[in-house]
Amino acid sequence: MKRILQLILCLLTVLHLCGGHLGVMQVVAWAQMLRDYSQQKGLVEGIKETFDGEHPCAMCCKIKKVEKEEQKQSPLPLEKFEKLSKWIGLLPAMALPQPDWNLNEDKLVFAAPMNVPGQWVIAPPTPPPRNAA
Repeated sequence: MKRILQLILCLLTVLHLCGGHLGVMQVVAWAQMLRDYSQQKGLVEGIKETFDGEHPCAMCCKIKKVEKEEQKQSPLPLEKFEKLSKWIGLLPAMALPQPDWNLNEDKLVFAAPMNVPGQWVIAPPTPPPRNAA
């Protein structure tokens, strides 16, 4: 039971960080608009007015306002990010080689590492492990 609650909490956190809370609120607003417009003008006209973007409800206007405010907020400044990455232990960004098709030892290799020791092992281990034989 504890694991399920932790999973739900993690999913809700990810949903919030990705801006999903606004998406959930928008779905609720559309459902209310669909209900109200279809009661007044019929189902087909209610669907048209709900999704045409010309007849927003008060909740839709508030959601749009919140989205604009969240977009205006600047991300973490670069100097704070560098301090945070050093504290967490993140490595600085490194440039990866441009993908290139190379013919290497009669094998076609895509994006072979260039001058990066021990990054990828292309060939399987020799001899094969005993439990695989």
